[in-house]
Amino acid sequence: MKKSTIPQLKLGAHALLSIPLLYLVYQIVTDNLGPDPAQEIVKQLGFNGACVLWLTLAVTPLRILTGWAGWMAFRRMLGLWSFAYVSCHLFAFLVFWAGLSISVIQEEIVDRPYILVGLLAWVLLIPLAVTSTQRSRRKLGKTWIKLHKLVYPISLLVLLHIVWIAKLDFLQPLLFALVLMGLFVVRIKYKKDSATR
Repeated sequence: MKKSTIPQLKLGAHALLSIPLLYLVYQIVTDNLGPDPAQEIVKQLGFNGACVLWLTLAVTPLRILTGWAGWMAFRRMLGLWSFAYVSCHLFAFLVFWAGLSISVIQEEIVDRPYILVGLLAWVLLIPLAVTSTQRSRRKLGKTWIKLHKLVYPISLLVLLHIVWIAKLDFLQPLLFALVLMGLFVVRIKYKKDSATR
């Protein structure tokens, strides 16, 4: 595939990634979020954030499996979309769920410790989003690579957050876990193969 087609592909990817957010806005405007709108808003944004984070993690395995280096052009875009969805997820929790009440937020954290896990994942995403530019990469050098490896523990924190929330409904967490495991296996196998060449 020609490099000249990548800008068009990225534009299409931006459009696709915005669909869940636009659909959520439509549901809010049409009052079509069910009996607990706040919970549904928080849930949808969190789910979309996790899905896009997994897509971000899939970029390198896709390059390995397909041999097309063009996948790497989408990594920064996907990472920023993931951060945006996760940030909206946190914002929705603070505003719509907790009503910006400090006492309610404290009570929720005590009753639901998985909120702290999710918050830690978001905090760790901040330096990745801030240093996602080419300028930051050139300036930080090898430190940039080490910093952006935080995405792996972040993904495990997100998985823990998902599993903890799920309670008895483990189908969705299981799918997230299996996909994440598959992505890690591809990376590990590629590194082992590269080391033996």
